[in-house]
Amino acid sequence: MPRLILLLLVILAPAVQATLTGRVVRVIDGDTVVVLAKKEGTVRVRLSGIDAPENGQPFGQRARQFLASRIAGRVVEISGDTRDRYDRILGTVWAAGRDINAELVCGGMAWAYRARSEAQNPAYLQCENAAREQKKGLWQAPSPVPPWQWRQPLRPRL
Repeated sequence: MPRLILLLLVILAPAVQATLTGRVVRVIDGDTVVVLAKKEGTVRVRLSGIDAPENGQPFGQRARQFLASRIAGRVVEISGDTRDRYDRILGTVWAAGRDINAELVCGGMAWAYRARSEAQNPAYLQCENAAREQKKGLWQAPSPVPPWQWRQPLRPRL
């Protein structure tokens, strides 16, 4: 079922209009990378529509490794030109025509983003539900803590 969802994402996705093309020179965590682009130089990119566990959180390192195994050192295309408050580009990362953001969610390495309705991607929500049902990745844990809760300032760190 998740492979079908990924296939549909690729087939039904609009033609990728890259706003940036470059080589991934660093994977910071499960949803942030540094890309070296020809004109722009080094640019931080936050994968939009998803939220991966933080590095100090359970499954955080696994999410980072999962992402690195797919794109570290590779040339990728980034679709999206919005910047967040940390001046990172918010975008979908495409490698060989594959939506890497979706692969993280479908693989159980990230949550579909839900904070603002305009940022929600229904396909990512379906991927998350499928990964949860199949107990993939972080869904193997009995009660995984979403990163937006983990980041709360008063939350004790484990």
